[in-house]
Amino acid sequence: MNILAIGAHPDDVETCCGGTLAKYVKQGHKVFTATATNGNIGSATLPMDEIARIRKEEARRAAAHIGAEYVCLDYDDEMFYEDRNARLAFIDLVRYCQADIILTHNPKDYNPDHMLTSKIVTDIPVMIPIAKLQTRNKPVDKIPLVVYWEALQGFGFEPTEYVDITEEFETKIAMCYEYKSQIQWMQDNYKEAVGDKGKDFIDDVRITNMFRGMQCGVQYAEAFRMAYDAYRVVPYRVLP
Repeated sequence: MNILAIGAHPDDVETCCGGTLAKYVKQGHKVFTATATNGNIGSATLPMDEIARIRKEEARRAAAHIGAEYVCLDYDDEMFYEDRNARLAFIDLVRYCQADIILTHNPKDYNPDHMLTSKIVTDIPVMIPIAKLQTRNKPVDKIPLVVYWEALQGFGFEPTEYVDITEEFETKIAMCYEYKSQIQWMQDNYKEAVGDKGKDFIDDVRITNMFRGMQCGVQYAEAFRMAYDAYRVVPYRVLP
């Protein structure tokens, strides 16, 4: 299969489903990672164009850990809105990847970019084969399935699926550590809330995956929900 994981920001994909993507690759599937925005406000000191360049390079390095291809739609971080062009950009991305499965944010999340990414991804699968919706890449004669991952701290997320990522966990952590600029930004911006060392989002990754692993009887796991599909019932598992 062709697997597309699309997050709002650089680091969303790796932190939320990096282990599952590594597992897909092990099983012989083709994986693409993508972000709607370029992360260009994620620095207290660097110019926006420079931090965007850094974040996209970090995303490419993270994807390289599992042999995935990274694509950025290049919208401004936290200034991403839905319009015709945005919807067509997402449709074009899915056509380019010829995606069978799309992994993305849960519709209920703490961040507006996350929620909008989820909304667009949920809306467009039936549009992928429609020829009158013209994009750079041609229509693909298949409608991808959508799977939601959870936000790092859960936020009321009730999983319907778990993926054992115990063997892939260290690969996932290595992917996350490529985001050195994000680690620095969170340390700089959360000192008042959590102390002098600031916030390490990789601690959140580890704790979340340990908790989901405890729920399903393994050391580390990632949790998901299948999106409702009005057009079909899928009687087989699509996650690894």
